Amino acid sequence: MLANIQRTDSVIVPLLARSALALPAGVQPVTLGVPFAKGCLREPFTAVLEGTSIEGIQLQTRPLARWSDDSIKWLLVDGILPALPAGDHTLQIRLERYLPDWTGRPQVRIVQCDKRAVVVDTGKARFHIEADIFRPFRRVSLHGINEDLRLATEVVFTDARGRLRHPRISDIEVETAGPLRATLHFSGDFGKRRWLRFSARLSFFAGTGLVRASLALHNPRRARHKGGLWDLGDPGSVLFRDLSLGIALPADKQVSVRWKAESESSERPLPPGTELEIYQDSSGGENWQSRNHVNREGRVPCRFRGYRVRMGQNEEYGLRASPLLQAIYGEVHIGAAITEFWQQFPKSIEYQEGRIWLRLFPHQWDDLHELQGGERKTHHIWLEFATGERASSLEWVHSPVRICCTPQWYARTGAVPYLLPAVADPDDRLRRLMHEALYGTESLLKKRETVDEYGWRNYGDVWADHEEAYYDGPKPIISHFNNQHDLLHGAILQLMRSGNDRWFEIIEPLARHVMDIDIYHTHEDKAAYNAGLFWHTDHYRDAFTCTHRTYSNKNVPNNGCPYGGGPSNEHLYTTGLLHYYYLTGEEDAKAAVLGLADWAIAMDDGRLSVLGLVDEGPTGLASQTAFADYHGPGRGPGNSVNALLDAWENSRRPAYLEKAEELIHRCIHPNDEVAARNLMDSERRWSYTVFLSAIARYLDMKAELGGLDWHYAYAQHALVQYARWMAEHERPYLDRPEELEYPTETWAAQDLRKANVLRYAARHVDPESAQVFLARAEQLSDRAWEDLLRFPTRHYTRPVAIAMREGAWDAWFRSVPEPGRQPIAPMADFGKPVQFVPQKQRVLQLTKTPSGWAAIALRLAHPECVKRLVRIVLSRSQEQGEL
Repeated sequence: MLANIQRTDSVIVPLLARSALALPAGVQPVTLGVPFAKGCLREPFTAVLEGTSIEGIQLQTRPLARWSDDSIKWLLVDGILPALPAGDHTLQIRLERYLPDWTGRPQVRIVQCDKRAVVVDTGKARFHIEADIFRPFRRVSLHGINEDLRLATEVVFTDARGRLRHPRISDIEVETAGPLRATLHFSGDFGKRRWLRFSARLSFFAGTGLVRASLALHNPRRARHKGGLWDLGDPGSVLFRDLSLGIALPADKQVSVRWKAESESSERPLPPGTELEIYQDSSGGENWQSRNHVNREGRVPCRFRGYRVRMGQNEEYGLRASPLLQAIYGEVHIGAAITEFWQQFPKSIEYQEGRIWLRLFPHQWDDLHELQGGERKTHHIWLEFATGERASSLEWVHSPVRICCTPQWYARTGAVPYLLPAVADPDDRLRRLMHEALYGTESLLKKRETVDEYGWRNYGDVWADHEEAYYDGPKPIISHFNNQHDLLHGAILQLMRSGNDRWFEIIEPLARHVMDIDIYHTHEDKAAYNAGLFWHTDHYRDAFTCTHRTYSNKNVPNNGCPYGGGPSNEHLYTTGLLHYYYLTGEEDAKAAVLGLADWAIAMDDGRLSVLGLVDEGPTGLASQTAFADYHGPGRGPGNSVNALLDAWENSRRPAYLEKAEELIHRCIHPNDEVAARNLMDSERRWSYTVFLSAIARYLDMKAELGGLDWHYAYAQHALVQYARWMAEHERPYLDRPEELEYPTETWAAQDLRKANVLRYAARHVDPESAQVFLARAEQLSDRAWEDLLRFPTRHYTRPVAIAMREGAWDAWFRSVPEPGRQPIAPMADFGKPVQFVPQKQRVLQLTKTPSGWAAIALRLAHPECVKRLVRIVLSRSQEQGEL
């Protein structure tokens, strides 16, 4: 079939769509990432959305990734949906080999974008935006009426003392300038030594008055995290009262307001002269007072269950609000909605004295809001400016149409390797487990309710319920998974395998949570932490006030044993973010992938460490696992290599690939004596298969590129060396439960990775050896499923997260009798293995001899070294002054 695709000038991409509501035509924009097989799609082409009773709708396109032959691998598609009844639909994208013609069609035009102003025209409305203060609109001109709407919009930040500040724009970037969608990115700060920054995106859509506004509040300061503890109340935090978007309507107009609090309710008029407030104080769930929401004082500020509506002196209450508000004067309609209103409480939407308020961090909350050092939070708002008699069409905002390609298309393209559609899997073990994960009594979505994983800081994360098994405190334990084992990637794989849109309910909030909360958004801390990814919260301990940052001062042991830490290479997951970027075109996801790969490089750069004054060699922080002196195969370097490969795939910057190869050479060798690695020590060395999986991915990517060089040969022979040892010596973890501290269901899930490593390696050996590897892999895989499914706790988050990925790849390998071979490089002279010594040990060794001290003194006396030392002292002094 792939050959047929490559020979034709027309390509048809089948889509699955589900609409929870009856959708009118032309009201919901949609953005979708579509993969293509190598050699299938090249410019020029035009893309059209088609379906039953749907006249072709022309689409905007932009390549996101390419194959090595420069054909398109991932294509971002923008369109505005046709009318769709509620229910499931089959659509398709038709791509033809000719240039798109937008003549006679509505288009977005960026009329002006400079230091004076920004003007965007959609064909339906013209938006005038100031370039100094982010308001965001000075006025809006609706085509077809004779006057401009002078709206006096503003973004207002209220600090802890009640002082008002407005966001000052320092940079404006045109991110997208297509005929159907234009997106502008604004960034800047709120003044006062730039101690609080903002990032905003405004997206405009052809032929509509729709605006999607994304506003991120960012505390760029470092947390002080004394002793490696990361609790709320840290001196690096920012406390504030309110952040809101206000829209002042014309004072000389008689305005009528209509509103609704819940999607299922009917729209209601607001009596003239009456003020309206719809305020969500808590999730509205049964566990709305969960300890999950403690503040820096250990207090839960949620005051009542659900939301409150105030109209003048009257009050009404409900559980979960998804409000819409519409202001009408003359022919003009202005609609407003905040996405995930109740899920990301507290929130408020109000109408007061001719002004609409959209409160993202509302002052009604029974506490000051706290943004931790290096923390960021992004909120999304939809606005609509329209004319005519029809009501606002923002109903879909709280229940948007979900669209994806069919599982068969994802699998056929090969853009996501080792992918098998769920319906083609003759073995139903993975399908049963994934059905439990989505619909069971202990599903991932039900777990949100158990600990009330809601609120602006928590929504999207997944409850780490497996930590409850050995926890003696009050239950449920408050423990966060923080995307451990790249659950985001696993959920995306399951979406692609099944086409089940319910996976979006996990994917979208989780991706945003990782990008905002789990990443340490600062450059003021040490290189080992800056822009890094926080661990899951601590094993078998309540998170208390550390939120999603692992170590709390409430958990420091009484015996004074060392406790605490921060981001590290062992929790570095980027592939889910990369594929989220491919599916959505979300620029923050791309930035996160590249930023985390840069972190892996920076943490290993000895020049950025204090010890770099003496030794500029690599620190070893990117390659260690569990212990500072272990730099062999493990999840630390495995995750680092994988992150570097993600960044390389997305950017093709040579530095990422070169660093990946450096870490591979550091941690493994084709001539290693594998038995000496002590890989049978399950508790300390279990994660070596993570590293071998990363090597297998490296080899696949190099082979696709045609880069069959010495580095390819080195990695290939090293992988095979370890696989031969595995085929002979590896056995299921639960064969020796006495060697495990906690012989849980997770060990069974980890066995799936052993089987997959052997299958990867089978692609790099002769047919006879391949059969040995595949037969052993089948034994390990069958036993893994047998062990996993007999545990009543198989639904725990950790084993499910592992099975989402490893189970998907297991299913693909089971479906093909012969997985195909990669080019086998001849054995070369790779030399002898050399043990890597990290920077701290190298410096320590210098201090043990007089000649070493002399070398240190000579180094410190160098003028450049003196300058660096002065900068370090001044930096530390400044930090103390701020404290």
